[in-house]
Amino acid sequence: MIPSVPEGSFIDLYMKAQQDKETATLYDFWAAIYLIGACCGRDVIVDRPASPVYLNWYIVFASESGKTRKSTAIREVQRCLNGLGHNNDYGLIISAKTPPETLEKSLAKRTREVGDARCNIISSEMVTILGREGYMAGMPGLLTDLYDCADRRLPNRDREGELTHANVFTTLLTASTPSWLVTAINPQVVEGGFASRVIFVCASQRKRAIAWGGVSTEKVGSDRIIESLDIAGRNAREVGKITANERGLRRFTQWYNTRPSSFDPFESSFESREDDHVLRLAACLAINDGSFELQDGHIRSSCRAITDIKANAIKLFGRGTSSSSRFGDGIDGVRRNLVKAGHDGIQHSKLYNNVRRNIDTKEFKVLIEVMKECGYIDVFEVGSGTKKKKIYRATRAIESLDVTSNVLGKISPHQS
Repeated sequence: MIPSVPEGSFIDLYMKAQQDKETATLYDFWAAIYLIGACCGRDVIVDRPASPVYLNWYIVFASESGKTRKSTAIREVQRCLNGLGHNNDYGLIISAKTPPETLEKSLAKRTREVGDARCNIISSEMVTILGREGYMAGMPGLLTDLYDCADRRLPNRDREGELTHANVFTTLLTASTPSWLVTAINPQVVEGGFASRVIFVCASQRKRAIAWGGVSTEKVGSDRIIESLDIAGRNAREVGKITANERGLRRFTQWYNTRPSSFDPFESSFESREDDHVLRLAACLAINDGSFELQDGHIRSSCRAITDIKANAIKLFGRGTSSSSRFGDGIDGVRRNLVKAGHDGIQHSKLYNNVRRNIDTKEFKVLIEVMKECGYIDVFEVGSGTKKKKIYRATRAIESLDVTSNVLGKISPHQS
């Protein structure tokens, strides 16, 4: 769901400029929202008592490779930020692979030189930001910590003294395929809180197919777009604190008090931040239309949009990221693949690749051991030497209706 916006507003101009590009319309909208937040920085907050909301977005565009032009959408955002020019005002722009320690030092240096630890992390490949290399392992935790815009003091690993981060404001815009996401952002990271801070914008198709390229930016005027963004940001910074009017507050309170609660780890984690996401989006819409207060329409549109985001993220990660639910999904996946493979069986690596969306390597190992003990699978090897391969084959017992309950009942002792 994309909220309606006034004609001639920044979001309207930005989306019109993307009409002759193959990007997904949903990406265009959220790219514009991201730009508003990045332009406002720490100078603009939703003035909720005791719990203000900054407009720093963590956004991930998700789709299969080549389908929705994720990289094109992100390059347009980079172009706009670069067009604003005033790097000291809008923060560092980080696009290359940056280890957590290097990012911490860069923010400390900016704090010393400028007085704030402000940066915009933008990359068309999420692997650049959350790579699997050991030295990148701390990035999800660091981004989680930076998200709340709190001042930080931490030891300097190279020499005596501390690294200080003052007036923190970090934004994140990147892209990934669903298959990389569900393996890179594993259940532990989801439950650790990083994913609850992220808006996963999932699109299945581009807005149109264009064989010979387009020049729509010139139709609107790139200078006009950047000028519109700059004006919206400057006006918002002059206001500083955005509050809700009576009807807007009543609408938000009604939504907050009646929204359902979930027990699934990802859903409940996201819902712990869902009210912040709603207020953040409503504030960006209010900045875009120049009202600078949260009105009933802003809240209604934001609730619908964030609900859609949550629903698509659930489809992306799947319900049940808790241990028992993951194993349950893993058992079902292994069972289906073994039955499909028939008497020939299935190779170890192929079987794991087919179910790794649900369970990690350690969980897969435990699951196979338990299913073998229960007599549901046979394990044998073919080949010799370095070409030896492990093959799994289903037994007739796997047709039993109580496979899942039997395996889950035996998994806990193995985990301990």
